[in-house]
Order: sequence, then C-alpha cells, then structure tokens
Amino acid sequence: MGALLVVKIVPLLRSLVCVEGSVRMSQAPVRLIPGLVLILSLGGAGLEAADRLVVRRPGSQGKIELQGEIREYLGEEVTFQPSDEGPVQTWRGAEIVLVEPGRNEPHQRGRQAIVQDPVQASADLERALADETRPWVRREILSDLVRCAVFHGQFAVAGSRYLAIETSDPETRHLEVIPLRWNREPASRDDRAAAVKWLRSKSVTANLLGASQLLLDPEFTSECEATLRRIGRGDSLRLQSLAQWQSRRIEAFSGRPRLSDLQYWQKSFDQLPANLRAGPAYLLAEALDRRAESALAASYWLRLVTHDASDLRLMAESLERAADALQTAGQTSEAAALRDELQRRFPEVAREPVPPQSRPTRKSSSHR
Repeated sequence: MGALLVVKIVPLLRSLVCVEGSVRMSQAPVRLIPGLVLILSLGGAGLEAADRLVVRRPGSQGKIELQGEIREYLGEEVTFQPSDEGPVQTWRGAEIVLVEPGRNEPHQRGRQAIVQDPVQASADLERALADETRPWVRREILSDLVRCAVFHGQFAVAGSRYLAIETSDPETRHLEVIPLRWNREPASRDDRAAAVKWLRSKSVTANLLGASQLLLDPEFTSECEATLRRIGRGDSLRLQSLAQWQSRRIEAFSGRPRLSDLQYWQKSFDQLPANLRAGPAYLLAEALDRRAESALAASYWLRLVTHDASDLRLMAESLERAADALQTAGQTSEAAALRDELQRRFPEVAREPVPPQSRPTRKSSSHR
C-alpha cells in the first residue's frame, strides 16, 4: 500500500509551523517531533500613498521594487504608472511578485483586525469601501469583507460580494475566498434562500455556491450532486477541482472512503494550488477521523490552519478538532498547546462549542 503524505505535528509557541513527512496509514501513532511550533461603484477618496509593485523580469532571479500608481489589476495582469511619470508598464503572471496598494486608514485598520476582531474589521472595511475609488482595490476590500461575512456565518452576504468581485474581474485572483461550505452545519434561512437562486442561475460560479450550501439538504441533494458533476467536468478550469472536492463531502462525512480512496484524494489534494487546499484538507481530516486515524486527521486539520484558510471559523474549528484528535491519539501536551492557540487566535469561537453535527461517529480503523 502506498504512503500518504502528511504533516507531522510540532509544538506550538506563538504560531503553528508545519513540517512535512511521509508516513504509512496504520494504527501506529504519528511521532511528534520538537520544533518551533458590492458593489463596485466609485466612492470618493483617492490614494493615501504610492502603490508598491515588486516584479521579476523573465529569466532573471533578481527582483525590482517599483512605486507609483497601479491603474488596474485584472486576472494576472497589472497596469502600472511609475512615480517618475515614465511610460505605463504592463506586467503579467510570473513576472508579478508582490502587489501592495496604498491603503486608506480604515482599510489598514480593517486588515489588521480581521482575525482578532471580525466585527470591527467589517465596520472599518465598509468605510474603506465607501471611500475607495480604484476598482482593483475595491475588489481587494470586498474579498476581506467576504472573509468577515463567512466568519459570522452569513453565506448569503459573502456569496453576493464574491459574485460582485467576479463580475468585475472574471479571472479574479481572489478565488481563494470563494465562500463554499465545507463542514456539516446547515444553511440558515437567508443562506438557503440565496442558495436556491444561485443553484438555478446562469452563472456557473453561482451554481457552485448554491450547490455547496444545499448539498446536504435532502430536498436538494440530487440536484446539487448533478450540478457539481457538471461543473467538475465542465469548461471552467478554475472551478473544476473545487466542484470535485465539494462532491466528496457526503462521502467524507459518511465514513465510507477506503484507504485506497483516501490515497487518491491525497494525490488530488497535492495537485491543488496551495491557496485552494484549506477546504479539501478539512474533508481529508474528517474522513480520516471517522476511520479512527486520529493523528493523521490532526495533521490535515493543521494543514488547513497553516494554509491560512480564508474561512476563519473553519480554521478555528479545525484547531479544536485537531486538539480533540490528538487527545484521542494520546498526544495530550500537543492537544493542550492547540487549545491554547485556539484561545489566543480565536477567543470568540473558543467560547462556543463545535456544533454536534460536526462531530464524527468514528468506526474502527480498517486497512483495506
């Protein structure tokens, strides 16, 4: 039987550090190693500071830092006006190393508060959006507002804002914040109403959002499965892998996947761009935990955390689930460290119990 690539779990100090290794799927515990642990209408204000652009010319290892005005950032193309009034430049794809706008004050405060205080972050980001004139920066602000809405469980709001981003830029680089549902929590009444409309929309992205929200709703399961199969085989290469992973949710929560299935999932996981791995990591962890592979499950929940998932509540849940799994595996000190990390990073969520429907019913590990 082939080996699954997993993340070994290391002690946590002030942050989580992930060390990759290769172990076989077995009942033996994982050895822990020491270490460091929209609306896109125009508003009013202009630039607070020069934009910063770091680029690399083709074939060169050196980096060039530029300051001036980023006029637009669509898909993988930046249009840039240097501060010295030189000719407008266009940079594309791998040439672009870093893009950092000159942000207004509410935008800076909102970004700083987004993890520790999403409520205040939302208020600041709304002010920033009202004052910002540049479409590409407005899309950036909206992407942060999507994260805040998901943290508060407001998927209808998050989905509408994400669709506004994509309407403005169909090849948006903000795909990583697309508000898909990865756990078993049921959709609220508002989310369900929005999801039904999305499911019957002409937009493939809206279809994916709707199917994600309603997949575990018995009234819509069959329609959602058909929609996800269509998207997973369709022309939108950007959405194919996400639809395929969403289709695996029912199987992951059922505890049915065999180890050979999970090895295939892991290969698919490794082929994903790093910024799209958080949700799939959650599903792999869920499936492993339901097979009583507690330490391996914890390693994938920690991968979600170290990939800095845009879904902050899912990240917080994963810290708690990883702690529970390590406790089950007999790794009590590491479990305690994760609970401390949860309390430090997500104090609001740490006071809330994980919903019962998110807790797995484990079966005995069977190595077929």
